[in-house]
Amino acid sequence: MKKIIIAFTMLFFATMAYAETKIDLVKHTRPGGLNDRMINVVAEALGDRFGKFIETSNCLQAKKVLENSKTPVATVWSSQTEHGSQPCNLDDSMLLSTFTNSPYHITYFAENKEASLEHLKTGKDVKVGLWDSNFWSAPQRQFLIDLNPNIKTIRYKSKPLRTALASGEIDYKVLSFPGKDPVLAALGKNDYGVITGQDLLPGHPFADLGYQYLLVGVGIDIDLASTVFNSEAWANRRDTTHKPYLQDLSRDEQLSTVMVMLDKIYQSGQ
Repeated sequence: MKKIIIAFTMLFFATMAYAETKIDLVKHTRPGGLNDRMINVVAEALGDRFGKFIETSNCLQAKKVLENSKTPVATVWSSQTEHGSQPCNLDDSMLLSTFTNSPYHITYFAENKEASLEHLKTGKDVKVGLWDSNFWSAPQRQFLIDLNPNIKTIRYKSKPLRTALASGEIDYKVLSFPGKDPVLAALGKNDYGVITGQDLLPGHPFADLGYQYLLVGVGIDIDLASTVFNSEAWANRRDTTHKPYLQDLSRDEQLSTVMVMLDKIYQSGQ
């Protein structure tokens, strides 16, 4: 009997210790940016299981934290980082699941009276601003010039891209988070009721294209994606264009789908 009591006591304390294990979250991007806001949502969703933020300057430092941590730690990770053998590429064991996707939106300035689908598709001098990303701008450009060979794409850093439309330098811009600008079309499912990339160019390899995040971590003992998506923090999130991504698939199917897509995008830029 004494042995049974001791066994139950040990199990009780082991269970208590297990339940109290905290999950730390790594921050590795600009404070206040989309990635940073997403990590804040995860922290709120974890509730009592959230430990602390570990501040780093970039994905390389975040990778070191993940590789060397002896306690549970996770973060939100841009999907393109996992293509090929880039410096920030993580071991596959750290890839927990897909997380979110936000379709790229083709937007225009409200005062631009020429802006229309017809102008985008058939205009002779159409300028479209893209985010200055070696990875994402290539498939966006490919889609646009296949839609209308007369389209000229111009790459901008993030802040100038936000102002170029209002200043009249460009007619349209392509963003995953459109803000208050009217949306003309979206390369994927959207809440605006606007035409999609598949409507414009059925079957095009980049007709469904969005900025995506993965959930990554080590020592995580819960379904982190489900924990987030079933939380009040997720229901009240600011970035509503980002939706749960491929959550009806298994982990292996999720990651396989992402890697195939990333390879197509990479090839478009070669």
